[in-house]
Amino acid sequence: FGRVRRSSKKLHYYAHKTAAIKQASEATMSISALRTESSTAAKAILSSGVDTLTSLSTALSTAAPYADISSAESAFVAAIGADVEKSNDVVDGLYVVVRDALVKAIANIRVLEKFIGLRVPQMEDGNNFGVTVQMMMSKLLKEKREQLSTSLSDTSKYYSSRADAIDKFNHLSKTSKVQTMSESTGKSTGGKDGDSNTASSNTSVETKTSTSSDKIDAHRVKALAALDAQMYCDLKFALEGMVDDYLIILDNFEKNMDKLEHPRGKSYGGYGSGGSSMVY
Repeated sequence: FGRVRRSSKKLHYYAHKTAAIKQASEATMSISALRTESSTAAKAILSSGVDTLTSLSTALSTAAPYADISSAESAFVAAIGADVEKSNDVVDGLYVVVRDALVKAIANIRVLEKFIGLRVPQMEDGNNFGVTVQMMMSKLLKEKREQLSTSLSDTSKYYSSRADAIDKFNHLSKTSKVQTMSESTGKSTGGKDGDSNTASSNTSVETKTSTSSDKIDAHRVKALAALDAQMYCDLKFALEGMVDDYLIILDNFEKNMDKLEHPRGKSYGGYGSGGSSMVY
């Protein structure tokens, strides 16, 4: 009977160990599939990189017609005219193009960062030059992504600043509403129904419209145009810088793809190398 118990415990132990090995194997297979998926996505971005750069350069030349800030500022002063509340169509168009491009570039860089991260091999002594290349590329990608994120954040403040500038024009009508509420209570005695309490309330709204001047302030117009011109240049430079950074990233990947994808060589079977998922 004792032997049966020991045999039963052994079977339970081996069954538990087999299940644990199976779970570990399934997890490894799942990570391997995700690594393959990441590799496919990264290579798709890299293969279409030149087309992306060409598309961005074309969009920039179309959306940014002015070569310098003084030309933009003069054009914007003329476009404002007497309607200071009118949107700046040039800046609005460039704003959409650049911010969409920034978001797309940030997303692509994150895919490339993920690709490298999942290709980092198991830690071992020696043969780590390829890992150093991966670390340097990861550092470059992180720096470029953070710069693009800063540009995205900074440009978002444009419309708030423009609204504040427009609000300072004295010739624009300012409308204010004043709401007044009054309540009264009373008591009457006698009468057919005896004593009674009375209450009444009244609400009135008064709307006032005023202007401080009938003349458009020319300096305010120039200040608004200068604000638009500054944002025009900021957006233009942000996209030009992004194109340059994207080109540098593509160039570095092309030069170092073997080390980034197989940091210890294609024959290495360490975890993350693309070969076997374990080192024995």
